[in-house]
Amino acid sequence: MNNTLKKILYIVGAIIGVLLLLVIYLAATFNPNDYKSTVIQLVKDKKQRTLDIKGDIKLSFWPKIGADLGEISLSEHQSDKQFAAIKSAKVALAVLPLLKKEIVVDTVYLDGAQVNVIQHADGSFNFDDLMSKEDDSESQQINFDVQGIKITNTQAGFLNEASGAKYSVDQLNLTTGQVALKQPFDVATDFHVAANQPAMDANASIKANVMADPEGKHFVVKDLDAQLKGALLDGKDVTLSAQGSVDVDAAKTALNLAGLKVAMQGNFAGTDRNVTLEAPALAVNPEQISSDKVLLALKQKAANGDDVTVEVALAEIKGNQQAVESKGITADVQLNAGARKVEGHFASPVKANLADMIFDVPGLAGKFDIKDPALPNGAMQGQFKLSANANVKQEQAKSTFDLTLAETRLNGDVSVAGFKTPHIGFKVHADTLNLNALLGNSKQKAPATSTAKADTKPDKPAELSALKTLFLDGSINIGKILYSPYTLTGLNVAIKADGQKLALQGLDVKLDDTRIQGNVGISQFSKPLYTFDLNIDKLDLNRYLPQQTAAAESKPAGNAPDSHSEEQPLDLSPLKALNAQGNIRVGWLKYGKTEAKNLNIGLKSQDGLASLDPLNVDVYQGTVRGAVKVDARATPSIAINQNLQNIAVGPLLMDTINNDMLSGNGNLKLDVTAQGNTVTALKKSLGGLVDLRMADGAVKGIDIAGTIRDAKSKLNVLKGQSDTAADQSKKTDFSELTASFNIKNGVAHNEDLAMKAPVFRLTKGESKGDIDIGKEQINYVAKPTLVNSLKGQGGKESDELSGIGIPIKITGTFAAPKFGIDMAALGQALAKSAALDALTDKIGGDKAGAVKSLIGGDNKADALKGLLNGKSSGSSTDDTKSDAAKQESGSNTETKPAQKALKKLLKF
Repeated sequence: MNNTLKKILYIVGAIIGVLLLLVIYLAATFNPNDYKSTVIQLVKDKKQRTLDIKGDIKLSFWPKIGADLGEISLSEHQSDKQFAAIKSAKVALAVLPLLKKEIVVDTVYLDGAQVNVIQHADGSFNFDDLMSKEDDSESQQINFDVQGIKITNTQAGFLNEASGAKYSVDQLNLTTGQVALKQPFDVATDFHVAANQPAMDANASIKANVMADPEGKHFVVKDLDAQLKGALLDGKDVTLSAQGSVDVDAAKTALNLAGLKVAMQGNFAGTDRNVTLEAPALAVNPEQISSDKVLLALKQKAANGDDVTVEVALAEIKGNQQAVESKGITADVQLNAGARKVEGHFASPVKANLADMIFDVPGLAGKFDIKDPALPNGAMQGQFKLSANANVKQEQAKSTFDLTLAETRLNGDVSVAGFKTPHIGFKVHADTLNLNALLGNSKQKAPATSTAKADTKPDKPAELSALKTLFLDGSINIGKILYSPYTLTGLNVAIKADGQKLALQGLDVKLDDTRIQGNVGISQFSKPLYTFDLNIDKLDLNRYLPQQTAAAESKPAGNAPDSHSEEQPLDLSPLKALNAQGNIRVGWLKYGKTEAKNLNIGLKSQDGLASLDPLNVDVYQGTVRGAVKVDARATPSIAINQNLQNIAVGPLLMDTINNDMLSGNGNLKLDVTAQGNTVTALKKSLGGLVDLRMADGAVKGIDIAGTIRDAKSKLNVLKGQSDTAADQSKKTDFSELTASFNIKNGVAHNEDLAMKAPVFRLTKGESKGDIDIGKEQINYVAKPTLVNSLKGQGGKESDELSGIGIPIKITGTFAAPKFGIDMAALGQALAKSAALDALTDKIGGDKAGAVKSLIGGDNKADALKGLLNGKSSGSSTDDTKSDAAKQESGSNTETKPAQKALKKLLKF
């Protein structure tokens, strides 16, 4: 037996000796650098990656297997882009422990490591081809013992191609003590981290003593001291810190916290914020649950000096997994916002079943005091009660609340189903909501002013994508809402949201004397579409317009813009962002002095194109039916197609151009378009057709019969004109009036004016002229034909002018039109008529030719001299009289019949 044992020992010794000789030989003769090219080609063939080994490879075999590597890089799969690289690495492990499936490693050194990880849109990673596909489910755990790890100047990056999220860690340094499974070891690291989703740019440092037992699912972190500082959480100069110890034993369902303190401080949108959480001791295990007092504090101060302080305390907790209870949760709140100061306190017991993850706050009650000079009494008190229950496993929660504040009592309930995508149900009820008491009277508030520029772009749709995750189903019922000078009564509305549409259904509310009913909705949240269907019984807009509107209405209209002032361009940019569709119906509407009934508007707007179709209303004793279209995409343009029936034209003109030069009822058809960046440009570009038909009306500002009768000025006869300003006390009645206008470049041209009046007629083709809408000027000549007598409008007979077309010139502006008779044209008309012959027959003699020349000739001055300076029949017998006396005597005697005839003709 002994000989056999000796032989075995000799054989084993011989084998060991041979192995030692082999190791010595390999160490002396083997050079791994001779195989660089072979390894590089192997990686290229097997993995389609490029391996670049720039430094020398040093190996050791006994008593430790070791490798000392220089600079090495590895490319992406089938690409020249770098996937990973190191500047240097060094590792050595003992040989004999390997036989016992143990790894004993000296300190691991790694410097300048770089790795870029990419997750492709299909979910795969850029390192998948490097992973082994062999089934390792039966592999056994190998114990390892590393004397230490030292990593310097290392960086790593991650890119998610689907979301565009980028994360990077650089300047990473890490040092550990001896690392072994189930054994605590020290670790210290610092690095820089950056990200874009969410935005982050910060420096981190972590120190702790760590123990990890993956097989037993037991992890311990002691003496943790961690800090993250930089731009994060949408803030700047933010510091996150954590201290304490954490012991998690998942196998035993146990958690222990000791001396835990988490803090955050920084500046968020101009507000300094400081939050701290302290949990001195917390123990959770299947047998018991206990905790010392947990404190949560929030302090923040805004740039304007407003500040908030909140302190929450959770009293000692005792119990077990099935029933745990705290003596109570308490909170104190202090708020200073300008002159307003708020102090509040609330408390409630807390119960929980951690096994089933059920939490209950059965009676949260509190009160608060508000002090504010803007409040009616300078102060206000309130109180509230709330109960809440949450089942985390079933993802359900429900709550009831009751709030009393001044004259307001608000109560209701809220329920939540699903925590990842909450479905919220609610009911809110109040008898009276007195906002005057809560906020102060709106009349006392000065309008807010700000010099800051708005960040939103009015020509871009609102971003409402967050509503895609909003699921609501609730109702609001409030008896009365007071906010002087307005009062809302009987508010009832159901609010529903399903991730595709947010809708206010069954809206029913009375605003002062106006009742509003209908539905409103928003859908297509990435590019919102607003829909509505509203019924309004009556609405007085004057009640809600700014006071300066009335002053603006009293300002005389009809004046063109001052050419020296720069007219502001039309801003239709909000229309470019408006996508809307709906109808509004108003039973009675008042704006300014105008009252309307049965207003029906259909709106459709998309991508800068908007139409009001229909645009129907009963107004000015008649009806308006038609549509309006607006294009705001480039240069603004408008198209109006309206049919006005039995309209009282006077009030219409008064409201539009502040001049009721025309009265009576009529029909008006408009089919016009305009384009321009200003109101003036729109008026100057106006084009289209207008058709007017009126009955039983009057043209104000002129009495045509009276004008003919009162044209007494000889000077005007010589000048060939007789213009007078419009006199609103005068008018010309008519029984029928028709006209059509062809509008081009802002000028309305007419040639078919027809009018029937008691003393004259206007027939188509006898009148012509233009109305310059852009310049607000008139240049028009009408030629009414007199009937047999001027009687009936206060005039004497004028049979001499019967059948003669009287040229009436209308000039001036919309605000100050002028009317006059073109006496030269009248004279030419008389010269061609039988009326002149009848007149000259009455005059007789040499004076008849002078009268003809005076009325129908070109040289009126000479004709008048010939008529008035001729000799009398008896003047030639007196030779003693001077020529001057003779002339004077003749003019005083023989011209009298001519003067009387002329006066009778021209009504001197």
